This record gives sequence, C-alpha cells and structure tokens, in this order.
Amino acid sequence: MSNKPTAIIVGEVLWDCFSPEDGGQRVLGGAPLNVAWNLAGLGLNPLFISAVGDDELGQEVLSRMTGFGMSTEGVAILPGVPTGRVNVSIVDGEPHYDIVKDVAWDQIPAPDALLSEAISDRLADCHRSGRPALFYHGSLACRDERSRNTIVGLCDAILNDPIDAHIFFDVNLRAPHYERSVLDQLRQSAAYLKMNLDELSELTDGIHGDAVEKTLAAGKKFEEDPGEVPLSGLLVTRGSEGALCYTPGCSEPLHVHTPEPEKMVDTVGAGDAFAAVVMHGIVTGRPFTNSLHDAVAFASKVCGLAGATCDTPEFYQLPSR
Repeated sequence: MSNKPTAIIVGEVLWDCFSPEDGGQRVLGGAPLNVAWNLAGLGLNPLFISAVGDDELGQEVLSRMTGFGMSTEGVAILPGVPTGRVNVSIVDGEPHYDIVKDVAWDQIPAPDALLSEAISDRLADCHRSGRPALFYHGSLACRDERSRNTIVGLCDAILNDPIDAHIFFDVNLRAPHYERSVLDQLRQSAAYLKMNLDELSELTDGIHGDAVEKTLAAGKKFEEDPGEVPLSGLLVTRGSEGALCYTPGCSEPLHVHTPEPEKMVDTVGAGDAFAAVVMHGIVTGRPFTNSLHDAVAFASKVCGLAGATCDTPEFYQLPSR
C-alpha cells in the first residue's frame, strides 16, 4: 500500500471527437479523469473510478492511464457498451458539444469486493498516517440514475466511515444533463464545493450583487444550511479574473488573481487543473492560501496546452513546491 496522500475520484472518462471538417482529432478528457491525471502528475496515487467499453476507445483510455503511471483498478470494462464520447463541431468559430448518452460512464457499477477493499485500504492508510482523504465527484456523471446511485452510495460510505475523509463536489453544469434537486442533494454531503459564477447562480436563487458579494452570500447560506456536512470551503472560479474562496466565518472571500498565460492555446481543463491543485494542497496539508495561488497559476499554465492534460512529468511542477 502506498504511503502517498489519498484522493479517490469518480466520474466520467470520455473522448472529445472532432468532426472531420474540424480536424478529426480525438482528445482524452472528462473532468474527473483530468483531475485524477493532474493529481498523478503532482505526485499522488489517485484511485480513479469509472467505466469504459470493451472497444478501441476504451482500450486506449486504459493504455493512456497506464502509460502515465496511473492505476486502472477502478475502471470497469463493460462489454457491449460504448466508451464515452463527445462529438465536437465548430460553428461560426464556436464549439458545439453533443454529449453522447447511454455510454459506459453512465453505467459506473457499484464497487465489487476487490475495489471496495482497495478503497478501504487507502482510507485506512490515511488514518494510520494522520492525513485526510478526499473523495471527488462532479455533477455530469449523475445525469443517469445508474452512475448516480454508485456515486451517492460511495458518498454515504465515506460519510459513515470514521476515518477523516471529505467530499469535494465539482459542479460542472451541462444543460440539459442535470436536475436541480440532485445538485442540492449532492451539495449537502460535500465539505468542499467548486463552481463558476453561472453555476453559483444556478444553486443560489435570489442572491444578487457582484462576484464577491454573491460568493460571500452563498458561502454564508451554505454554512447556515450545511445539510449532512459542515462547509469547509466554497471555491468560485472566474476564468482570467482568478478565483474566490469562502471559508466559514470569513468576513469576505479570499480573491486570487490568475497570471497571464505564457501562451494561450485553449482553456480546456483549466478548471480541472485548479481543482486538482486545491485538492493536492488539502491532502498534503499545505496552507490554503498557497494552494489557491498555485491553483490559478497552474490553471493558467494548462491554457498553453492543446487539451487538458500533458504526458510530460516535468510539466507538473508547482511554484511553491
């Protein structure tokens, strides 16, 4: 068993498949896979839980993960079910996405005995070393009841486990692939919440003001109505304007500014890079302020990539490490 800090990530893995007219390339992605990949690059040993089909795209997912040194023990292979894909087309210079339904990540199975043992071992290892563990999930994989039941079951198991583990909920809204009632249920079991301003507005009806005022009001609202778990942090990303962070009891959110990218290719995966660095800081016990500054800097760096991830280990160096 590894003595590295533990992060367990569950959710979609997919391929962005561009139309032949737009280059025809395939780009590996899915926010949870991006987060797990970044954590592996930052030196952790994340356990990624998902599903792929028994097809060429699924085999390529597993090969890419293995090649980067990631464990594939949490990725189920589902015969007769296609691996996730998003059909991407460019219309008038803007990308349009068709997130294909009834794919493998819509059917992530509940952990079997071997995977349940792997999860328990990682949590127990954290307990022995006195470190917290993080369980990450987003909202997109909850569009289908099958994967949603698996995610909710894992959340319940984490909350009922006496080991110090926290849920990190990354709100990633893609209409029409979500329901407000499901978002509220998931929010109430999470200690850490990450979202952008539009997603913040979706979860907080009736809150007005500028970005700082909305974040402060939402943080207080979530703090006063925590549901199952007290809020530890609300993270609101603002793209080129940086990010805001509300922690319980603060008089105003911490505002960190995004440095200008050395080069700009695209913004794909920037939010996932931000989440991964914040999570890395939580499980390694780094000061929260340092992690936030590193998170926006790393997100800016990812904007220089074509896509969300990099195969080069040297890319994953944080300024404060």
